[in-house]
Amino acid sequence: MTQTILDTIGNTPLIEIRKLNPNPKVRIVAKLEYFNPGGSIKDRPALRMIEEGERSGALHPGKTVIEATSGNTGIGLALVCSVKGYKLLLTMSEAVSIERQKILKARGAEILLTPGHLGTDGAIEEVYRLARENPDTYFMADQYNNPANWMAHYDGTAAEVWKQTEGRMTMLVATMGTSGTLMGMSRRLKEFNPDIRIIGVEPYLGHKIQGLKNMKEAYQPGIFDKRLLDVKINIDDEEAFEMTRRLAREEGMFVGMSSGAAMAIACRQAMEMDSGMIVVIFPDSGERYLSTSLFSIREKIDMTLCNAATRRKEGFLPAAPNKVGIFTSGPTVYRSIDISECRRFVVSDLLRRYLEARGYAVTHVVNVTDLDDKTIDGSLATGEPLDRFTARYEEVFLKDLSFLGIKPAEVYARASEHIEEMIQAAEKLAQKGYAYEKLHSLYFDISRYADYGRFSGVDLDKIRPGATVDLEEYEKDNPRDFTLFKRARLSDLKRGIYIKTPWGNVRPSWHLQGVTMALKYLGPGFDIYVGARELAFPHHENEMAIAVALSGKPLTRYWLHCDGVRPSQAEADHPANADPLFLGHLTEMGFQAREIRFWLLSTHYRKPLVFSPDRLEYARTALKRIQACIHALQTVSADGRCHGDCDQLVYDLKNDFYRALDDDLNIAEALASLFRHVKSINRLVLQHGIDRDAAERLLQVLKHIDGILGVLHFDDAALDPEIAALIERRRRARDQKDWETADRIRNELAGRGVIVRDEKCNA
Repeated sequence: MTQTILDTIGNTPLIEIRKLNPNPKVRIVAKLEYFNPGGSIKDRPALRMIEEGERSGALHPGKTVIEATSGNTGIGLALVCSVKGYKLLLTMSEAVSIERQKILKARGAEILLTPGHLGTDGAIEEVYRLARENPDTYFMADQYNNPANWMAHYDGTAAEVWKQTEGRMTMLVATMGTSGTLMGMSRRLKEFNPDIRIIGVEPYLGHKIQGLKNMKEAYQPGIFDKRLLDVKINIDDEEAFEMTRRLAREEGMFVGMSSGAAMAIACRQAMEMDSGMIVVIFPDSGERYLSTSLFSIREKIDMTLCNAATRRKEGFLPAAPNKVGIFTSGPTVYRSIDISECRRFVVSDLLRRYLEARGYAVTHVVNVTDLDDKTIDGSLATGEPLDRFTARYEEVFLKDLSFLGIKPAEVYARASEHIEEMIQAAEKLAQKGYAYEKLHSLYFDISRYADYGRFSGVDLDKIRPGATVDLEEYEKDNPRDFTLFKRARLSDLKRGIYIKTPWGNVRPSWHLQGVTMALKYLGPGFDIYVGARELAFPHHENEMAIAVALSGKPLTRYWLHCDGVRPSQAEADHPANADPLFLGHLTEMGFQAREIRFWLLSTHYRKPLVFSPDRLEYARTALKRIQACIHALQTVSADGRCHGDCDQLVYDLKNDFYRALDDDLNIAEALASLFRHVKSINRLVLQHGIDRDAAERLLQVLKHIDGILGVLHFDDAALDPEIAALIERRRRARDQKDWETADRIRNELAGRGVIVRDEKCNA
């Protein structure tokens, strides 16, 4: 008997999951719906809806089939319509993958894209309008309300699974889109065996899993009936994505995002079972998601960074998969680092911690300038040997980093220990014609580097020698050329502080030092350079020129320029505040390390941070608000009940924080989202709307967030002494039944952001 391609829809294979199954006592089998001719489970309802339309007479030759889709249903309809000879118009969000659009156009479908920010809702609204206004022109399949959607699975998918498992299945796990799969299969499977558990997998609000929907985020399908589910479980995006990748790597199944989501929940369920068989539905294949970052090994996160070299935000893509190299412009060890330098190291630490939290292995290199005019002159002034002088201030520097909770770098590269590398680099520059000797100093010839000035945007014609470049007392062929090695001074010769080279007795310039050490430990084109904005010219410009001349590659892929700390107008008006500000000044004011760190990281790194005691007090108060929330969660009692969606709150707390940091490390927005959720948590705690399980999960997310921030404490001893004293006074007042005093202290605590939850007492 002659068949058409439509006759091959259905009867897809059931394959056992072996490597990823966490419980050998439970079988997990996957229904591979991408074996359908259109590549997805949606071929089934597409054919059924068209056939039902024909049977009812609503669809006939001359009419155009119209439907709103995120992709798979549209592809199924395109397949059916191409065979049956119907025109097809699909409305889709412009955010759907490029692959799906190409597949649809190849099958003859006409596509009408709707605004991406409206999601599938925008496509639904448009198709309903067109069908309503042109009833004689269009037949609307209407998968969201059409019973034929779930009937295709009632008669087809469910019956196949029951037969393939020989009636031994005990659980079905499937994801929720239009929900037709779950609605149809639940009805039929419960008829076969009422004890079969039906698990619906739903994404959280704000998810990025294409093809799925949270029933609260958009128009709820008319065919959806939550009573047909035994339980609905939410899935985190990254858990779904990682499982999708693992299915490809470990089981050989190249499937889509929703398959990974269903499989992740199936594994969770298997861990809780003593025996049984789980059938998990894999709706489509992975080819439809290749334009997304799902299978891009290097792209762990959708992060953008404002690259100072291009002056625009760029998607972050490290040079090597899963690894990131960061170079931070380090201190000149002739004094303590000032507050602007502290801020740069805190920003570097924030960046490092965030990348590590997202799964990257980070190598952090910091250069230590211990051989330049400032260190030499400083040691001379104190009468100390240079190495002893710089070692003392390097120790102070490392103590300051530790005080601020900054994770140690993998390498602290001292200039004095990398002289040979600097000489070799200079020799290479000279051999290539980029460097020349003049009166026993070595200079970089900027005329040989055509792009000089492009990085910083400086107009070379406006450079004032002696003001914006290192003119010093040395002669050059061009006063704008910069120094690689400086001729040693008599005072340097007397103390033995010089390097013997083919060009004479010299000392290395700052520019040559940093770039040489960065290239040694991270290689050309390493990932991220964190430096001070005010050093863009000439320092970073010169470093870039040296690197390109040496290797032919840019020094780094992303330049992050951190702005400094500025005094408030009130502080700037006082001459006494003209001197640099150091950590010691802030600790003398009574501020703790974590309060200072919180203040230093609380403003976006590309904006200046304004100093005033009031702003530090504000940071202290803000930090207390978070600590009070932590304390409230730690004291949640067993009688709490989750009101609202606690799972969604846990998800949003983490993902809103991540989403902000993905946007050029926008810590200000990340903290704003954190405080919004702290307010919600406090309100729920007051209302007994959080149970212990949810409180613990929220605390775990806060601990994870603090792994990035590095400012919180999670033990009772960390509670502010004043707050602890007020809580104790209130406890004593309640014991004495002094309700007026207890209420007054409660209100005072609430004003400080501390929510007190009382246990039930027997009066």
